[in-house]
Amino acid sequence: MSEREQIVRAIGCYIEAINTDNPKIIPLAEDVVMEGPMLPEPIRGEAAVRQYLGETAPFIARMKLKNSVIEEDKAAVFVEFEGLNDVIIDGAYFFQFTGGLICYEQAYFDTRPIVKGGS
Repeated sequence: MSEREQIVRAIGCYIEAINTDNPKIIPLAEDVVMEGPMLPEPIRGEAAVRQYLGETAPFIARMKLKNSVIEEDKAAVFVEFEGLNDVIIDGAYFFQFTGGLICYEQAYFDTRPIVKGGS
């Protein structure tokens, strides 16, 4: 499997994991780092990232892939989230990969609809 195919597969696994509340299926590197607007500081390490995703995924009713751009070992992934309260949020993830595993994740999305409970 080519590096690009591994990255496409990893992105698919990530979205499936969020939609099924199953972070165990995400191909994460042991030293993965995760950053995002709801995190006061980066989360480091496979176990800690899986735990965080396992705690937050149940609050996302649906994550839909809108578009992605893959260049070498990096990907920009644009998604639409639907919260349990029917709030729709557009977001972007920026990933870096090593050997088909996610080693870095940076999420960006507007947190105002989450706080306000509506769009």
